[in-house]
Amino acid sequence: MRRAFTLIELLVVIAIIAILAAILFPVFAQAKASAKRSASLSNVKQLGLACIMYGSDYDDNIPLWLSGEWQYMAAPIGNDPTDPRRARTWVEITYPYIKTQGLYTDPVRGDALGIFAGGPQTSGIRSYRNQNRYPMYGMNYLFLSPFPYCERGESKSFTQAAEVANTVFLTSSRLFTVESTRGWFGVNAPGMWPIIAPHPVYCIFYDGAVGSGNWSKQNPEGKITASTFVDSSDGSNVVWLDGHAKYMKDNALADGTDYSTASKTNANEGAMIVDKSKYLWNLDDNYYE
Repeated sequence: MRRAFTLIELLVVIAIIAILAAILFPVFAQAKASAKRSASLSNVKQLGLACIMYGSDYDDNIPLWLSGEWQYMAAPIGNDPTDPRRARTWVEITYPYIKTQGLYTDPVRGDALGIFAGGPQTSGIRSYRNQNRYPMYGMNYLFLSPFPYCERGESKSFTQAAEVANTVFLTSSRLFTVESTRGWFGVNAPGMWPIIAPHPVYCIFYDGAVGSGNWSKQNPEGKITASTFVDSSDGSNVVWLDGHAKYMKDNALADGTDYSTASKTNANEGAMIVDKSKYLWNLDDNYYE
């Protein structure tokens, strides 16, 4: 005689499967997210090492964040990769040391627009413009490669660093508040406004709605509370000037500043440095003096 499962037994089995699924699916999702974050950390580390290799070939100079006039990057003629006047970012400058565009995409966020992975954004002049501008990792340009008069990048040396292992080089970047699917080739250091403000010859790029850095998921539009900021798990993968890479939470990257309580409308335009001994972004103690 064949014995079949009773309805109660089937319901129990289904309930057990549902419970296991509810337990395991979040674990799988966390494992997948962790793997992507590890891949992103590997990407930014390789980009940093490529920049260091560039420096070893060019008198220990940090690659220029932007090599020419911004107008030749933004205007139609400047988007032409055959135009000798075109402005090249660190992305194109160091590409011979990388030779794979996949490194410029953050696996955590993906490349929905196909800027580096192939797609509608990767053809002809548009490809040059987008790939030059929108990597998902940006350089700490305000300290490592400032931009006088929006005309020519200013060269800095790796040997100028006061603390090479504690100076942010490249980190995950976002196109400010404009579009989350693209990055930006430079990141604005938290607390940089009081440093830049007395020196109007240096150019800064931001969208006007953000108080400080586009390295953070919690750009201080209006104001964020200290508790929200400190408790956040948001952060960025960072490669330092010595080439080591590490995942850093936002509050750790903003150490030494009042970024957690700053407002975009305050006198300091978002944040100020309150303890230089803890600050992780400056190349040396000279700033732009």
